[in-house]
Amino acid sequence: MKISEGHLVELEYILKVDGGDVVESSQQEGPLQYLHGNAEIPERLEQALEGQAAGDKLELTLAPEEAFGDYDVEALTTVPRSEFPEDAALEKDQWIQVEVQMDDEEDDDEFELDMRVVEVNDESVVLDANHPLAGKTITYSVEVREFHPVTEQELEARHVHGPDCDH
Repeated sequence: MKISEGHLVELEYILKVDGGDVVESSQQEGPLQYLHGNAEIPERLEQALEGQAAGDKLELTLAPEEAFGDYDVEALTTVPRSEFPEDAALEKDQWIQVEVQMDDEEDDDEFELDMRVVEVNDESVVLDANHPLAGKTITYSVEVREFHPVTEQELEARHVHGPDCDH
């Protein structure tokens, strides 16, 4: 059997950035599990894993636009300090959840977005919504541990978000 759409796949992996520094691995985080064909991992990595079997290994280098995107300076935003509780302990490089209100004609939704604190002063807080690996060339080294067709129970347990999901 080979990996194909609808398989639940488990990988041992090492994720490195530009200079070869390891930023994440299955030794630290445990095996990576994803639903093949559900766009849960970068597209090129998923394509490279198509047709692989248990025990297969591969190494794949992805440019920023193939991985976590280019760094977008427009994803930086400055928020008045008064928008945060007075006792909020905000520190540089801290990740916080921010409620964002979409305010256009088609959409009036609210959602939460993880943002990194870039700068804090008495008047404002500068936040960055870019993925931590945005703008970086990354290399995945993976080994396929196991995979199998996903079951209904696994789908329910994972709560895989589809186009009709309302949260």
